[in-house]
Amino acid sequence: MSRNPRLQDRRIYPHWSRDTVRFCDQDAAGHVNNVAICAYLETGRLTFVRDAGLMHQPPPLRAISAGLDVSFLRESHWPGDVEIGCGVLSLGTSSIRIGSGVFKDGACIATAEMTIVRLNGTAPHPLDAATRQALEALRLRDG
Repeated sequence: MSRNPRLQDRRIYPHWSRDTVRFCDQDAAGHVNNVAICAYLETGRLTFVRDAGLMHQPPPLRAISAGLDVSFLRESHWPGDVEIGCGVLSLGTSSIRIGSGVFKDGACIATAEMTIVRLNGTAPHPLDAATRQALEALRLRDG
């Protein structure tokens, strides 16, 4: 479980996206359920990957999700919107670790560390210099 307290600080995120809390996102107790929170994280991750240029690679290059480590921090409720902050935690040879926070009504309700791997077909493909430069600009900031 990702209990990195740094990821709860809004000031560190260089990239933001939004999602809507839907009525159907609630569980029987009236809380936004964990699956819905993971869907918000997916919105943030995919928007981040798109904006970083990783979806605009010529085939057969692609970026896939290889891991997701989520901490559910607070209860949340419908209605409303969530803001999802994302930034680069670290870069590997062909992988990117992304840190993320989901915020609703001013509070961080979940954090995550996600791993994205760049592939050429089915094999890991090294991040080129231009991609690394673009991702360096999206590193998490100091709080």
